[in-house]
Amino acid sequence: MTTWADNVIDELNDARIRAGNLAQGLTPDELLTRPEAGKWSVAECLAHLNTTASVVQRMIANGIADGKARQFFGGEPFNLGAKGRLLIWIASPPPKFRMRAPKAVAPPVKISDPAGVLPEFMSCQDEWERLLKESQGLDMSRIRVGPRFSPFRCRLSAAFPWMMAHQRRHLLQAENVKRQIVSAAPAATAKAS
Repeated sequence: MTTWADNVIDELNDARIRAGNLAQGLTPDELLTRPEAGKWSVAECLAHLNTTASVVQRMIANGIADGKARQFFGGEPFNLGAKGRLLIWIASPPPKFRMRAPKAVAPPVKISDPAGVLPEFMSCQDEWERLLKESQGLDMSRIRVGPRFSPFRCRLSAAFPWMMAHQRRHLLQAENVKRQIVSAAPAATAKAS
């Protein structure tokens, strides 16, 4: 029987493979190339995921510590809650509508080391996995993560699938950017000759 945690681990492994494929064959300059004005580059998509992970992973770690301190122990099945289901639906690809990333998790204005975003992304996946293991044995439906009045506050049971959906969304975006860059390269070379 596949457990909730097994599904998250499968998502993490898939994200690692997709991100590795994204960077493969692209130069640092190509990683920073935007397909058009106002769109993110591959590096910006990954940097956004890294920044989001750093913010949300802190919230999850605090939620886990709080759940352990309050002895909120239990197991599956976990209830995601209405807000959790909504966050997952909004984050899941394909995008239902465009929305600006909150300033706290927007990609940096300048990425000085585009080749460094992939190793950082892989480290974030390791931290997701570590937090998932640390949360085992907790009743994730009873633990809330995020600031009390934040629109992103949700149950711990929803936080992991929400972030996995968010990763799928931006990895798809980055894959589309890579396709555009790769297909535009031969056309640029032909015009130059």
